[in-house]
Amino acid sequence: MMKSSRKSESASGLLAVLFFMVLTCLTVAMIFSVTSSHVTTSKRTIDRSIALSYADGVLESLFDQWRTQMTGVTTATDRTYGMSTAALIAALSPPNSTTLPPPVNVTLNSWSITALTPLLVNTTDPAGRPTLENGTNSRLRVRIYYRASVTVNYRSSTGSKTATVQRLFCRAGRNIFDNFFFGTQSNVEFHPGPDMYVTGTVYIGGDLYTAHNSLHLMQDVTYTGTQYLNFRPQDSRYGTEAPNITTGGLSDNWSLSSPPHVGAQQKLLDAPMSSLDPNFLDDPIANDSDSDGNPNNNGYHEIIEEVTDPTKPDPLQLDAADSERLAKNADYRIYVNSSNTLTVYAGQSTTALAATSAEYLAISGALTLNTALTDAREGDNVRTVTMDVSKINTAATAGTLKDTVGSSDGFLLYVTDTSVGTSVNTKIVNSATGTSTNVTSSKARAVKLVKGATLPSAGLTVVSPNPVYIQGDYNTGSTTLAQPASNTAIAYTPPTDTPSPVVGSYNRAPAAVVGDAVNILSNAWNDANSSSGVSSRIATSTTVNTAIVAGNVPTTSSSYSGGIENFTRFHEDWGAAYFTIYGALALLYDSEQATHPWSNASYSPPSRRWYYDTNLQNSNPPGFSVAHVYERGDRVQY
Repeated sequence: MMKSSRKSESASGLLAVLFFMVLTCLTVAMIFSVTSSHVTTSKRTIDRSIALSYADGVLESLFDQWRTQMTGVTTATDRTYGMSTAALIAALSPPNSTTLPPPVNVTLNSWSITALTPLLVNTTDPAGRPTLENGTNSRLRVRIYYRASVTVNYRSSTGSKTATVQRLFCRAGRNIFDNFFFGTQSNVEFHPGPDMYVTGTVYIGGDLYTAHNSLHLMQDVTYTGTQYLNFRPQDSRYGTEAPNITTGGLSDNWSLSSPPHVGAQQKLLDAPMSSLDPNFLDDPIANDSDSDGNPNNNGYHEIIEEVTDPTKPDPLQLDAADSERLAKNADYRIYVNSSNTLTVYAGQSTTALAATSAEYLAISGALTLNTALTDAREGDNVRTVTMDVSKINTAATAGTLKDTVGSSDGFLLYVTDTSVGTSVNTKIVNSATGTSTNVTSSKARAVKLVKGATLPSAGLTVVSPNPVYIQGDYNTGSTTLAQPASNTAIAYTPPTDTPSPVVGSYNRAPAAVVGDAVNILSNAWNDANSSSGVSSRIATSTTVNTAIVAGNVPTTSSSYSGGIENFTRFHEDWGAAYFTIYGALALLYDSEQATHPWSNASYSPPSRRWYYDTNLQNSNPPGFSVAHVYERGDRVQY
């Protein structure tokens, strides 16, 4: 019995050992099988990832080519509606093996690009062009879409496979009035005295200097360079006056959670920046001289100039029909010479309007020639072409003046006194009494806008290569009996307080005022007081609802530029009066006519309340096209 029991126990132990060995072998086999499966799967995943990466590289090459083709179109049809599918397939090609070597066991199978509708399905346009996206009134601001597709072959452990990657290509319109402030100068300064509130996004194409605690930037601020909580080194205050803005900004200077920050460069024109003379794109005004023998490409000031030399290339002429010169987009071009002879052209006609025509009579009846005001900063009696905007509005409303250029985008008037730089006899008129005083204007010329409270409902842009003065409320609906609440408020502080900038139910029209420099004269202004001391020039609260495009005189060791707080130039003692803007500001160039330094100015600053007019997002001021931007859209793979 003892021996039998021991034999049974030995047999049981042997069986247990054998079972354990079998189980171990099975486990090892399973682990090996699973590991091998994972290795195979990982290998397939790596092979596919490599193939997809190559497909993405081909897509990126196609995107670059597509952008080049779209920016280089030479017909108005292609510029407006986009290139057709067939034209792009003929123009584009995948990168060769030298440009983009394919990985081992990966080859290009096929590629395509297809014009789409806004619903992102293939276009049904007979010409094969994209369907324009609806939903905006802004000139050429619509989006168009294409889909690019790349399929590649690759070998994996389980055989030959294919992978496809698709990406949307989008052309969109962007304009300078997408921001409240758009600045292209390499150095931009904000150093206000009285509190200044800016309600709208700010873009600085360079360095930003903010030294004063009175600055309040209420929305997103981006710059492409560096922000300094200080004055510019060229500013005489640098190192002698301590900045009073705290490091990082106070909570009421800007949002602590989203302070000014580096952002992407924003586009201004479709004309490439590289086509413009770099001497006119940098900061110092001292070197603003032609460096390449082409007088037609002298920086962004060209948008308010006409072609100087027709034998030289014009980079702003995008194709036979489209130009980024505002004079080329004008419904009427108005010229005054040294003898006060008035000549008017409709559109791009080379034949002047007859002096007996209804259009000529309407324009001439709205103009007062050969009067002047004294500008202390410029040290001269500035002869002005004074435009009564109320008469322009009456003629536009009656249909006497016609919106003939652009797609019913409103009225653009291009006005210039061509006698700038010469000495002429003129007079300063007292607007209260009608009496006048004879004076000499040594060289300065300008356009002055008066009675501009009501604009044509379709919109009005006034452009001049001369400086422009805006006198009184503009685009507000004001009357002799009623002013906007923004003028009558005793005190108000954005963003809590937002008194209306218009009277009653008046609808702000799309508007822009564009000049070599833009000056603000209050509702109380009288030319007769312009030559007297600032105590004789007492301002009252004034509201201007328009986009403003102008230049300035950059900071030097002898004078501050005036900063963006003085981007619009002032000439009165504003005391406690408010200057309210609903619109947008664009600082694009150095002034070429109004070149005397800010330190010469004679005024006391207003309390500035500046708001972005969101209407500009979908209603460009007349004559302004947009810069096209090219973007990569959604990506899918399968």
